[in-house]
Amino acid sequence: MGKQADAALAARLADWKSAFKDEVTGIQTIMDDMLWDYAAFRTAISIVYLANQRQRANNPQDDAATLNQMLFNLLAKGYWSSLLLGARKLLDDGPIRGPRGVNSLRAILSDIKAVQPKLTRRVYVEKLRMARYDLEKLQQVNWETLKAANGMPIWGDPALMQSDFAHRDFDYLSGVKPADRTELDLIDPMVFDLFESRLAQLDEISEHTSTHIAHAGNAESRLGKGLEQFDMRDAREVLKALKELSDRIGLWFADSGVATLAVYQGDQFEALDLPAVASIDLPELEANWGIIDQDIDSWTLSPEELLTGG
Repeated sequence: MGKQADAALAARLADWKSAFKDEVTGIQTIMDDMLWDYAAFRTAISIVYLANQRQRANNPQDDAATLNQMLFNLLAKGYWSSLLLGARKLLDDGPIRGPRGVNSLRAILSDIKAVQPKLTRRVYVEKLRMARYDLEKLQQVNWETLKAANGMPIWGDPALMQSDFAHRDFDYLSGVKPADRTELDLIDPMVFDLFESRLAQLDEISEHTSTHIAHAGNAESRLGKGLEQFDMRDAREVLKALKELSDRIGLWFADSGVATLAVYQGDQFEALDLPAVASIDLPELEANWGIIDQDIDSWTLSPEELLTGG
């Protein structure tokens, strides 16, 4: 490749990494947020369950609410919308660059597929994974170093491990055995088909979200795109599939780490054992609700205001 072609390919490799590591809308950011929200909402469900169990044990005849339904419904509605929108973002089939560019798994895979003929083993190892290509030479130097150490402990060469991992990953991508490696090996196109087949299994999420949440689809556009009886078991399966795919694509093509449940800097259960509202404050909350109701009632646009620009 010429210098211009090299620069263009290098820019694409950088785009793949940026799509994962963008701190605002990057794939890893979205995935980490989705995992945290999943754990938090599962905790909220456990709170409701434990409260109900305790009430039944203490007073089996009492069917009064243990938690405020209004607030829990608000929490649940926010969680489900966030989950589905997050999944839709990761499945977006838009381009990876340009004014309408997106950070999504499909955007990355489509771009990789477009340059597959240029993404040789050597380019993958040296330019994408930033490792040394000459693995055999590194292995030989490592062996000679071990012999010279005469049994004494020594530090291993990180370059050897990086090169070894990069070559092994490309073995999977190309379908080439280690003994048959050449610097011109290419990614087997079947890899893209396998990724897409897994992504396609989640397309009903995107279709539902587009017509029910992201856009106000009419009855015709919503037809056949509902998610019937979608619950936490389905949420787990969707997150599991997205995490597995994003981790694998990130490790292979973006030199990225894997998504994990964040470690909270503090106590995520702090104040859960305290009442949210004291009985003495309930009249003030009721009065505030009345104020909100009156305020909303006042939001009207008269013909005169519209026509005069008032």
